[in-house]
Amino acid sequence: MPDLIRECLLDMPLSNMTNRPEGMLAIRRDDVPEDVRPIVDTWVEAHGGEIAEEPLIVVHGGKTPSGGGGAKYYVLPPIALHEPAGGDDGDAAAT
Repeated sequence: MPDLIRECLLDMPLSNMTNRPEGMLAIRRDDVPEDVRPIVDTWVEAHGGEIAEEPLIVVHGGKTPSGGGGAKYYVLPPIALHEPAGGDDGDAAAT
């Protein structure tokens, strides 16, 4: 299943969310079917990512207030979407 999650995330459009951390990829959480979001949430967090929420109000030329209320995104490092070495799902224990 982990490899399937990675493959599905690779097919999702990337987003330019407000305040996206530099060097990280952002994918709208709403693009993932609701019934599998908890599984994808766990996968993203296990691969160095997080679920971030855009501020509801964005101020251009000033300071955007803290807090969420806007759309939620998976924010993760690009390496999380690379195919694991050896072609396995990367979750097997090393021997």
